[in-house]
Amino acid sequence: MVDEPQGFKSSVPPATLVTSSDLALVRFHGRNAETWEKKGITPAERFRYLYSKDELAEWLPRIREATKEAREVHLMFNNCYANYGTTNAREIAALLADLEAGQD
Repeated sequence: MVDEPQGFKSSVPPATLVTSSDLALVRFHGRNAETWEKKGITPAERFRYLYSKDELAEWLPRIREATKEAREVHLMFNNCYANYGTTNAREIAALLADLEAGQD
């Protein structure tokens, strides 16, 4: 599963597709449409995108669905500019913890 800019020939839709009962993977590339297919730039420039908490929260139902189908679900942040990936990883971890705490 992947989150990336939509509307390009290279875009992959953000569908929940689990292909292994052992491991599901979600890659967060960011949504920087301006640089997505730009030539001659570094990966840091291409994936320079800091997700908002609302954008991350959009993925919570998909991640939850994936946990029903796979033993492990890994989230990878490829928005590799400065500390964007680690910031968003901490934010989505907190969102998931809040979601889990609200469960009975």
